[in-house]
Amino acid sequence: MEMKTSATTEMKLKVKNTGLDAGEKAVVILNEKDVEKLGIFSMNRVIVKKGKYDITCIVNSSKRFVREGEIVLYRESAEELRARPGDTILVRPRPELESKRFIHEKIAGKELTCRKIRAIVDDLLERNLNDLELAALITTLQIRGMTEKEVYYFTKAMIDTSKKITFGGKVLDKHSIGGVPGDKTTLLVVPIVAAAGLKIPKTSSRSITSPAGTADRMEVLTNVEFSADDIKKIVRKTNACIVWGGALDLAPADDLFIEIEHPLSMDPLLIPSVLAKKKVMGSNTVVIDIPLGSHTKVNCMRDARELAKKFITVGKRIDIKLKVLVTYGEQPIGHSIGPNAEARDVLETFAYHKSPDLIDKAASVAGVLLEMAGKRNGKALALNIFNSGKAEKKLREIIEAQGGDRRIKPEDISLGPKHITFKAKKSGFVTSINNTMLVDACKTAGAPKEKGACIELYKKLGDSVRINEPLFTLYSNKTRKLNEALKFINHSSAFEISKRKEVPARRMLLTVFS
Repeated sequence: MEMKTSATTEMKLKVKNTGLDAGEKAVVILNEKDVEKLGIFSMNRVIVKKGKYDITCIVNSSKRFVREGEIVLYRESAEELRARPGDTILVRPRPELESKRFIHEKIAGKELTCRKIRAIVDDLLERNLNDLELAALITTLQIRGMTEKEVYYFTKAMIDTSKKITFGGKVLDKHSIGGVPGDKTTLLVVPIVAAAGLKIPKTSSRSITSPAGTADRMEVLTNVEFSADDIKKIVRKTNACIVWGGALDLAPADDLFIEIEHPLSMDPLLIPSVLAKKKVMGSNTVVIDIPLGSHTKVNCMRDARELAKKFITVGKRIDIKLKVLVTYGEQPIGHSIGPNAEARDVLETFAYHKSPDLIDKAASVAGVLLEMAGKRNGKALALNIFNSGKAEKKLREIIEAQGGDRRIKPEDISLGPKHITFKAKKSGFVTSINNTMLVDACKTAGAPKEKGACIELYKKLGDSVRINEPLFTLYSNKTRKLNEALKFINHSSAFEISKRKEVPARRMLLTVFS
């Protein structure tokens, strides 16, 4: 949507080059004197026209790379315009956008209406807003927050501008808001629920702020990028899938927001992002997991309750049956952080029941989903499916259906060749684990892009430890990255060891909101 402005200058320019790649963004380069004549600045947008074709492009300027009267079109722009070197094209400044004004209103503290949020999302999808404008919006939403109405309007806009997949009948799903490292619960929950005869097509994200997202973990075991038709075939065959949602273009506005959120390590559009993707995947019965801990995204029950209320309110408005679980998040889940180590941990947990806290959390989450679908004694049923081997069999069916080797073993998954083991400096009990410190170290070591960069834990909260006994090992593919990661670890505060009594065992499910 554009504001009416006075007549703008239009220039004829000759195409100089069309071979540069902008990573799917529409970009042009003009001589800085031509930029000045158009009355614009670098990073502004211009409308570029050749014959019947026209597109909106980001402007970069240069003193020497391009001469006056010339224009460099990046490959994507040149292909869309059907332009070749030597062609003459028309360039004019793009009028000021209404959506840019609406972003300024939010910066000033005003509540945005449904129409204004839809205008922002539409211009986002049309690539009319540049990265700086989007970063300003994301930062404002992070600082000022959103009203319940704004949360719903963003969710609705994302749904209304998305493709949709339908499976029919009761479709289950779960999502964790993240914040606790090593949370590989999905890789147990999905096969448990599917083995109970229920549909659970799980689209997952890659990491935004953690060393591994669910898609990063699953990608160690099998393929995660599929078309909508392929996903339907996988679900018909196995009742489930665990795939990367970004490959589907299901909620394209959310994917574009995530591109800006990721480098900023911000996630203010959490609720719209989660619920829009659940809705367009046809999910109608959903569990949201909020890990609670001193180093998680939510560290007090009051904030968890407020977040749960917003999830539930918006869920009702978009016709999703939803429950919110608050789970224990004071330490990593299982015995690993990072893609390869977490995938191996999952296989070992199925085979040897290695991680009791992971099993308890998965059974709790799956149990609530099973009861929402009409099953009785959900957690007991989930544990029975897990202990009987049916869940592991189902996971391997899903791995095979997605193109992986169903016979994969834990020892087939390698960790980074460079490593260092941290040992206890005194005897006692583990009374505190600094999740943030471990996450920062793991990411600096290369995770999640380098899947072998990871941490293996040998001790958890409440465990007894002797002096010089190993606490954890940090792995990396490169010595340089390992050395950089070591700067994040303060040996005495990564694991706090005390002579006091052992920390009592905690159930992973703390409370349920509905």
